[in-house]
Amino acid sequence: MKERSNIWFYIKHFKIHSIFLRNFLIIVCLMILPVAGMSAAVYVVYGKVIQEEIGAVHHIALSRLRDMIDMTIREVDEFALQAAADPAAGRLFAEPRPDRADADLFNQIHLLRQRLTPVTKLSGQFINSVYLYMDTSGYVLSTNLGLWDSLWFLDKGWIPEYERRKSSESYWVSAREATQYVGEQRERHFLSFFYTAPLDKKNKRGAIVVNVDAARLGQFINNVGDPYLEDIYIADRDGIVLYNRDLSLINRRLSDIEPLRQQMQNSGSKPDSLSSEGTTRSITSLRSQYNDWTFVSVLPLQVVQEKNAYLRRYVFVIFAAGLAVALLLALIIAAKVFQPIRKVLSIVENPDKWSAVELERREPRLNEIRQIAGTIVRSHGKRIELEQELRKRLTLLKQAQNVALQSQINPHFLYNTLETINWNAIRLTGGENKVSEMIASLAMLLRLSLETPTNLIPIREELEHVQHYLDLLAVRYKNSFAIEWEIEESIRSCRIPKITLQPIVENAIYHGIKPKRGQGVVRITGRRQGEQIVLDVTDDGVGIGPEQTERINAAMKEDYSEPGDHIGIKNVNQRIKLTFGDEYGLAVSSEPGIGTTVRLTIPVVE
Repeated sequence: MKERSNIWFYIKHFKIHSIFLRNFLIIVCLMILPVAGMSAAVYVVYGKVIQEEIGAVHHIALSRLRDMIDMTIREVDEFALQAAADPAAGRLFAEPRPDRADADLFNQIHLLRQRLTPVTKLSGQFINSVYLYMDTSGYVLSTNLGLWDSLWFLDKGWIPEYERRKSSESYWVSAREATQYVGEQRERHFLSFFYTAPLDKKNKRGAIVVNVDAARLGQFINNVGDPYLEDIYIADRDGIVLYNRDLSLINRRLSDIEPLRQQMQNSGSKPDSLSSEGTTRSITSLRSQYNDWTFVSVLPLQVVQEKNAYLRRYVFVIFAAGLAVALLLALIIAAKVFQPIRKVLSIVENPDKWSAVELERREPRLNEIRQIAGTIVRSHGKRIELEQELRKRLTLLKQAQNVALQSQINPHFLYNTLETINWNAIRLTGGENKVSEMIASLAMLLRLSLETPTNLIPIREELEHVQHYLDLLAVRYKNSFAIEWEIEESIRSCRIPKITLQPIVENAIYHGIKPKRGQGVVRITGRRQGEQIVLDVTDDGVGIGPEQTERINAAMKEDYSEPGDHIGIKNVNQRIKLTFGDEYGLAVSSEPGIGTTVRLTIPVVE
């Protein structure tokens, strides 16, 4: 009583349905959640404002970089077009053996090399070399290596690409890797600009190749030592990466690079903020104002993440403090509310100590507690009356059980008497005879019905019971019928309600075989079908008409035999349904003059 009157017992017992926890949830929903929600809203709005400001600055910075790159590429284009229009270049394109040029052409080649080195322009700091390739002779004039036969020229990996594209394009850009000098340990990364030449000829005789050093361009774009540095991608019109400080990404599609996958689905240039692998990034893309390139900048927002983490901790502190206050208030309210409940509990647990006079003395005022307590006291009185009535009925039930036990004495006496008669018949006749065999079979039938402790028995025992019954009938109806057995060995250990097959076999002999002239055959088959056992009792007797067959099947589906009816197939059908369910039972099929089959279906019970 003392333990159950403690409020903590009911908090632990009822959990979420206790007064304490319900009040706690109400306070949290009405007070704590709104405050926490406002703090979370401030956190979200502040984060969006900061990201928008950083995105705007990010967009401006990328615009400036794009303009610088556009200016550089414009200078490269102008320089290459001037070189392609140079008279010395045109003469060199037509020369079949430039290595055997005369002194005048040699001087022009020397001056052309000097003009192909743009040292005074902005683009000059990025250009590594310029190649002048001649289709007629197959020679390459390089600003840093001189005149070479392309067969011996070390950096010639671009020539197959030129041969493949020169007929359909007059200008393209390719990102590639190559070595220019013998003994170089590492390949150089170039952004090569191809221009077919000369400009005034329809039949192109060569190309101007301007090799921009990707490392120099990267030094101009990025400061690798800064952990907050933005990551720049430059891609052509097909979305192929031409430049990135991660050289492994060059010549890949932007749409295949995970941080840019979602951005490429956005057709505009508005900055996006994406989170991946625990890092928030600002991603901005711009189209070139000079050519068909795309500039993409990825900026890690680590500063914003640090400020957001501070705000999250502030929100969590507010929420935790609110939860503590809610717990304290809920505990105070629960303690106040539980005081009248404790009085009701004392009445429920010890109602015998309370009466109408005692209740009025302890609760003189008419209130909710007095009303509840009065109802409990009255209910307790009614419960005592019901308990007394129940005791009387239990006494009557025991008397009925004694009568039922007494009624079992007579069948046992009959069984014992049959055993005595059988023993005397054997003694008087000097051995077993037909009379003793019939008495033994009848005794075995009584033993099965009286001494089997359970309703379900193995099918092998049920078959033995049927055999004893047939032995009795064989004496009376000698040579009137024959029995055929087809029982699968696998089902003999499965269980069946006792005295199930015998009434069906009896029905087959008395109503099928007996009215027939000549000897009849009763076939008993048993097999397993999935999770069911099917037993058929078939006779070749007189059979019954379709109307009577339908009437019997309908009666077995709808009606059950009442206690006291004779044992028959309706009784068997009722016991099967009561034991296993309505989906199991008997079904009768018959044809006049051919015979009758009674099918018994039960579940597999090991």
